[in-house]
Amino acid sequence: MPVTLYEKLMKNAQPSRWRKIVAEDLDLDYCERFLTAAESTTLLNYMEDNVIYFNGRLSQVKIFGQYYPIPRQQVAFGDAGVSYKFSGTVVPARPWPQPLYDLKRKICTTCGVDYNFVLVNRYKNGEDHMGEHRDAEVELDKTVPIASLSLGQTRKFVFKHTDVRKKIRQVELIKLDLHNGSLLMMNQPTNEYWFHSIPKEKNAKNIRLNFTFRKIK
Repeated sequence: MPVTLYEKLMKNAQPSRWRKIVAEDLDLDYCERFLTAAESTTLLNYMEDNVIYFNGRLSQVKIFGQYYPIPRQQVAFGDAGVSYKFSGTVVPARPWPQPLYDLKRKICTTCGVDYNFVLVNRYKNGEDHMGEHRDAEVELDKTVPIASLSLGQTRKFVFKHTDVRKKIRQVELIKLDLHNGSLLMMNQPTNEYWFHSIPKEKNAKNIRLNFTFRKIK
């Protein structure tokens, strides 16, 4: 199989910046300081001052035919005409704000992928959370890693193998602390075999923003 541009870039990346995390059917690249403290603060302040998050049906998730409030705030940006469907909801992409377009270009320069969509999740404190799920929607280009950038409050990111959820066997959980300004690349076949979540954390008092960049077909 030919080596991709992303694999070449990761191979040549500075060891002090990137950490490779592998397990059975799991492949991650983690850069704890992808953005500087100043860059992180500037972007977080821009989002807090300028962005209006979804409301109404777009702020809900469908579970077994019933709609429930999403336990965090969401908004999406991307190229014209791009949308993303998950949990019974079609999320339309708003036009790129310049700071997010610049962030996209910085990530694209690193990974060699021209992402066309980003989902933004805002966690006001440790009560806001994300349940276990996989990013396995048919609209996703599965050959492209999902890029997840975090700002603000450090939160725990937990991976659970699908066999554990099915109670087939025991597989050790993978837990990461996602820090301010960090970038996590979730490479294939991770999303085919591992669920991930952001659990509640009572000691997390501050805002966290997360940007998951995707390539929609």
